[in-house]
Amino acid sequence: MREFREDEIKRLWNTILTNKALDISKLISQYPRDRSLIFKYEEIDQVNRDFALSFLDQPERYLDLLENELYEEFLPEEFKVSKENKINLRISSKLSDLKENIRELRSSDLNRFIQVDGIVKRATEVIPTITMAAFECSFCHSVELYPQDDSRLHEPISCNRCGKGKESKVKFKFELERSLFVDTQGIEIQEKPELMKGSSQPAKLNIHLWDDLCGKFYPGDRVTVTGILKGKQRSIGPVPSTQFDTYLNALYMEKESTEYEEVEISEEDEQLIKELASSPEIYSKLVKSIAPTIFGMDKIKEAIVLQLFGGVRKRFEDGSAVRGEIHVLLFGDPGTAKSQLLRYAVNVSPKAIYTSGKGSSAAGLTAAAVKDEFSEGRWTLEAGTLVLADGGLAAVDELDKMDKDDRSAMHEAMEQQSVTIAKAGINATLMSRCAVLGAANPKYGRYEEQDPFVSQTDMPPSLISRFDLIFILVDRPGKSDGDMADYILRVHSDGEKLASGINVQKSDFRATIDQEIMKKYIVYARKFCFPIISPSAREKIKEYYLQKRKASTGNKAESIAITPRQLEALIRLSEASARIRLSDRIDDDDVTRAVDLMEYFLSQTTMVNGMADIDVLISGISTKERKALPKLREIIREIENETGPGAPLQEIVRRATKIGISEDEVRKNIKQLRNHGELSEPRNDAYHLVNA
Repeated sequence: MREFREDEIKRLWNTILTNKALDISKLISQYPRDRSLIFKYEEIDQVNRDFALSFLDQPERYLDLLENELYEEFLPEEFKVSKENKINLRISSKLSDLKENIRELRSSDLNRFIQVDGIVKRATEVIPTITMAAFECSFCHSVELYPQDDSRLHEPISCNRCGKGKESKVKFKFELERSLFVDTQGIEIQEKPELMKGSSQPAKLNIHLWDDLCGKFYPGDRVTVTGILKGKQRSIGPVPSTQFDTYLNALYMEKESTEYEEVEISEEDEQLIKELASSPEIYSKLVKSIAPTIFGMDKIKEAIVLQLFGGVRKRFEDGSAVRGEIHVLLFGDPGTAKSQLLRYAVNVSPKAIYTSGKGSSAAGLTAAAVKDEFSEGRWTLEAGTLVLADGGLAAVDELDKMDKDDRSAMHEAMEQQSVTIAKAGINATLMSRCAVLGAANPKYGRYEEQDPFVSQTDMPPSLISRFDLIFILVDRPGKSDGDMADYILRVHSDGEKLASGINVQKSDFRATIDQEIMKKYIVYARKFCFPIISPSAREKIKEYYLQKRKASTGNKAESIAITPRQLEALIRLSEASARIRLSDRIDDDDVTRAVDLMEYFLSQTTMVNGMADIDVLISGISTKERKALPKLREIIREIENETGPGAPLQEIVRRATKIGISEDEVRKNIKQLRNHGELSEPRNDAYHLVNA
């Protein structure tokens, strides 16, 4: 690479600036509303390839000469009169060759022009920073501006006007009002989860923003940043260290314009995707491509496939939105491959983050306001898993191991798909438009099929009801044990051969569709396919909904089988089914597929006395029990009016059974009323109605 002389650099910059004369003129007319002149690296490359390559290695030298050339040759004299008039020089690029992985940055990259992309993990508040500090000389009393380029304020060595310095016992008085400031902000980005290798920690990089770049980026945003990699010296107490922390002095920063920008789909890929979508066996192929080493579970795998493709997010004119993401919960015995299914879904999804409930707090899942060295003691907004997974999949394992307060933080993120922070003066709303795939174990270790689903989990009904589909995984001895044993043994046999270097020609456990093609397939469908409901499909959904609701009408109805929330889930599942075929219309088969999954879910989790009752998920008690509560309150009130405070349990049961409420229901409802603070127990097996 040739070395350019200063006059050559100025001449080449002059050529580039001449080409941007109209942009410069427009910028001057709109100053100070617009204060940045944006160059594309490709424009520099077109003028002279060697010049562009040399710029990468010495960006600060080249930018200083660019600024001089701009101010000397292209700006009007009246603009240059005030030192407050300052134009920012921004360099952007769309070249993928310039991009560096954050974890691969090394000392050789220091002071070079680079480009990185990632997710904004946290952001400080915007703060003013002095660029030119005004000092008054105690000798001649003149006030001059002195440049500042460090975090500490530096006094001048000598006066620009009289030349006197500290050796002449001259003192300098700092003049805040006459100093020049610029807005600055600190951003921390981390590498995208889909680019991480294995289970490594995500690499992070601090970004220094200034002036009109500040205040535009928030935790969860996916961004591309170009700038100069700099080093900041560490110190051990007052002693400077030989080690440096790296940060990127941003010249340009922008949000990703489209989702899944990092997934490149070639014409050959597009042709293969269309061929797959037109195959009559596409659904079975996709199911077989989800965790093929796990025996059975076709319904669950089908639900995960639909979750990965997702429904269509709708935004209306009034600003409201309806989510298209599908939430799925896997609940059941330990050792039933729940975690493996989560891991596989994360590997197949184009964007996904895995986290475990054991190691996640409310802040780690949603967002938090924190104080640390990064923000120099100020409050900083930091994004959690559900915000970082925006636009993708959040796999949350061990949901049952989380604290109650931490689980409750998921409510807003799952339904409104946003996270609101109001703490330490920070009021912000971050987006969390991600599908949630959760896994949890029963609170007593194993799932008891004879007991209701809700009684076997500590998760609040308000959280459970936000899942579109819930699947129960039970490890029960039965006829399939032999088939499962054979399957697992064949899996291990193939694994042993592969470990020994033996090529397995035919394997039942190889995914029908390659993972990389699967990712591209999902991206293609989500980007280009937005199906609408055909008239016949609309009628079929409506007919199913009304049929399920029919048994819930009337005062004597003892269950509510379905609610509008499940109706919306049916629409999302039908949309996902149509997306798999790359169809622009939802047909009857898509609705049938969605209904089958919904029926499977309802039959596993909402059955009470042989009837589906969605109330057990929404409120934790069945419709029949809920309707019995007012009657039970009235019985207790009558007994207390007759005998004084404290109605005996035996008498409550006796009177309740006369009107058709069983003893088990009485005990359950009394527990419910006590939990809500409506009953107290002044003595054993005697209950007082609070605020009767």
